[in-house]
Amino acid sequence: MARVSIEDLWLKDDADGNPPTATVKRSLANARDPMKAKVPEKWRTPRYGIGKRWRCRWFVIKPDGSKQAKTKVFDKLYDAEEFQAALEDDIRRGCYVDPNADQRLFQDVADQWIETKLDVKPATLGRYQRELRVYINPTWGGKTLREITPNELQSWVNKLSKGGYKAELPGKRKPRPLTPRSIRNIVKVVMAAVFEYAITNKWIRENPAKLVITPRIVSKDEDMVFLTVPEVELLADEATAKGRNVDGLLVRFLAYTGVRINEALALQIQDLDFRNRKARIRRTWSDDGEGKMQLGTPKSGEARTIALPPSLIPRLEEQATGQSKNEFLFRAKRGGYIHDHSWRTRIWYPSVRNAGMEGEGVNIHSLRHTYASIAIACGADVKTLQKQLGHATASITLDVYAGLWPERLNEVADAVDQMRLNAIGKDKSSGEGGEHEYETAA
Repeated sequence: MARVSIEDLWLKDDADGNPPTATVKRSLANARDPMKAKVPEKWRTPRYGIGKRWRCRWFVIKPDGSKQAKTKVFDKLYDAEEFQAALEDDIRRGCYVDPNADQRLFQDVADQWIETKLDVKPATLGRYQRELRVYINPTWGGKTLREITPNELQSWVNKLSKGGYKAELPGKRKPRPLTPRSIRNIVKVVMAAVFEYAITNKWIRENPAKLVITPRIVSKDEDMVFLTVPEVELLADEATAKGRNVDGLLVRFLAYTGVRINEALALQIQDLDFRNRKARIRRTWSDDGEGKMQLGTPKSGEARTIALPPSLIPRLEEQATGQSKNEFLFRAKRGGYIHDHSWRTRIWYPSVRNAGMEGEGVNIHSLRHTYASIAIACGADVKTLQKQLGHATASITLDVYAGLWPERLNEVADAVDQMRLNAIGKDKSSGEGGEHEYETAA
């Protein structure tokens, strides 16, 4: 890019090439109304007194190698010179951002960003598209990047948490307050990513979504429910009574293996090894973003092998008897897969209600949490639990369930002290390193 030039849109050289005199320029600078300034006609441009006076001009190189002129106008020479200096500094440092690039509509930028998401699962892509369509674009889609400020975003976030925001909801549903986690995903994940895409393309300098404060998400252990074994059995019996044996078996399977419901519903007969009490979790059902279910890889992106409790094996074998290896283990009454949304409505919610647990925060994921709590109580270490649950890393397992492991700091301190004493061959009362040493030092 060439240097940035400043043009005077009101004054010009006369026909003989003589520039306006200092007296003329001073008269124009001091006049509130340019039409009343003592400026001879020969030095006036056709735009004299119309619009802003000063114009910065520069050129950018387009992707095809051609040059494109860029301009920006100002009322005062001081502002034009300040812009000139800043822009030339950006050019030297390779940080140039087209001052007019932020005139792009947010919806257009979001559409371009969506086209780049070739490395995410269809379900994740569908969620991005749904959040843009339902929650973000109704308010921001028609605004330019320049118009979206942190203050306006903050006001919108407040509406998301209270209701009253614009939304493209099906039927006649009215917008209702969103959960802190939903708001975070909408603002800090999707919107922030669109702005980052714009920054990468040098259309804007800063990400306004990063400056917005979203409602605090309660720590995971505040909203987790852990069931006792009798409570699991009660729910399973209620599920059987409401539906079929397979419904009760599904409840027990989720609670005693810790798998996610759509991982369980994707299991085929060929995935189970009854002799070695193992099951291969290699697929899961997920929403494609259009309300249709499709099979894909598990949440972590990798298949895993889980252990099956011995007491479940006879029930699982009975469920698999006479079925082809490609048939689903948990299947609908007329065959085929079970849709988890339908199952929740028909079986799960009535079972929770009939078991007297309604209003206690019990949900499908509570069965997974229950498995984790039982496993930890029985001595499971972090890596073992991570593999069974299918977390991508052990740190995720710790983040979710750290509070369930017993406090053992004193045990560790005693063990360290005993090893030290064994190594030096002395007890605490015999001298060096014992109580007498501390008394002397005191």
